[in-house]
Amino acid sequence: MLEEKALVPDVGADDQNGRRVDLRTFAGRPLVVYFYPKADTPGCTVETQAFRDLDDAFEAAGASIVGVSRDTVADQKKFADKYGVKFSLLADTSSQICDAFGVIVEKNMYGKKSRGIQRSTFLVGPDGRIAKVWPRVSVEGHAQAVLKAVTSE
Repeated sequence: MLEEKALVPDVGADDQNGRRVDLRTFAGRPLVVYFYPKADTPGCTVETQAFRDLDDAFEAAGASIVGVSRDTVADQKKFADKYGVKFSLLADTSSQICDAFGVIVEKNMYGKKSRGIQRSTFLVGPDGRIAKVWPRVSVEGHAQAVLKAVTSE
């Protein structure tokens, strides 16, 4: 997993509207990149809604938000439309972004092992370097903690 002070990888993917979004294009302003396992599942929905509800506060602080999962563009579009998400939800179907950030881990659910996204968030500073990392995120209160980190930068 990427650590603080690492340069944000030069990666990107299409968002829910089919528009290419490259993470390095956000240089010069803070960027929140949060990874979630699957669109429209309970934890991912609560997390995305929390970021959505604070989107104006992030914007007021000069920060952008980008959500990333390995869902398709169509699934991201359906998810964004269903919950009124305006910021980019990237469809990392090739796992290029997930692999670059190191968020793919082995999971064990009910004795079944699989590899998937570890819910994680990265705050990228205006200099394009990772300013803070939240590995193994617990959804409750997380978006507020990220906003607090953005506003104290």
